Amino acid sequence: MGIDPAVRTVCCLGASLTAGSVSANYVEMLEQRPALAGVRFINHGVNGDLAWNGLQRLDRLIADQPDAVTILIGTNDVNATLSERNRLRYVEFNRLPVTHPDLAWYEQNLRAIIGRLQGETHARLAILSLALIGEDLEHEANQRLELYNAAIRQIAAETRIDYLPFHERMLAYLHEHEAERASLPPRLAYRDGLINTGNATALHHMGLSWDEIAHRNGLQLLTDGLHLNSIAAAMIADLIEGWLLRL
Repeated sequence: MGIDPAVRTVCCLGASLTAGSVSANYVEMLEQRPALAGVRFINHGVNGDLAWNGLQRLDRLIADQPDAVTILIGTNDVNATLSERNRLRYVEFNRLPVTHPDLAWYEQNLRAIIGRLQGETHARLAILSLALIGEDLEHEANQRLELYNAAIRQIAAETRIDYLPFHERMLAYLHEHEAERASLPPRLAYRDGLINTGNATALHHMGLSWDEIAHRNGLQLLTDGLHLNSIAAAMIADLIEGWLLRL
């Protein structure tokens, strides 16, 4: 199976998981896939973005005249609801037009993103479910995340765009590799703010790989509770590659 010759430019819209500067880079992985040779991938990921921020910079993406667009955005929308400290940081740093970002506002922005892409490009669209926030599946963060992923599935169905089950792949992996937890260090707990991410980024700049940082933090798919090691990033690359080959 080969790539459709009509698919030559693929834009990847997202936040830090897509930008790949503080996370294993799935866009770079896609660029190295032999089956996707000849496809130009354009990385439209910006660290810290909420869906509203992604909506504000769609002009640049649309100007690239993509044949396909992938959307992976919303982790920061969830994270903004998990503590007052997070809410204030996102409102100020991201210059949000609302003071209390919530699920309804996320849905509004996601629908607006899809609406613009459907109305102003000829691109095929795919949206990915959101990554885990930490690997404690009982934590409030992951309980709330389920509501956002349910909204993504519903919006994908209503707008008739393709849905790629990244979150579901992560859950399946953790269940299948549950026995390996016994050999890992104590698992890093979720913390609001940027402390965990700052520590992981510092270690990476010191020469540790994202996978080594994940292991050091007792995590199997995440490095700092928010960002991806190479196993999780490869899951996204697999999902997008499979989708492009099916087009």
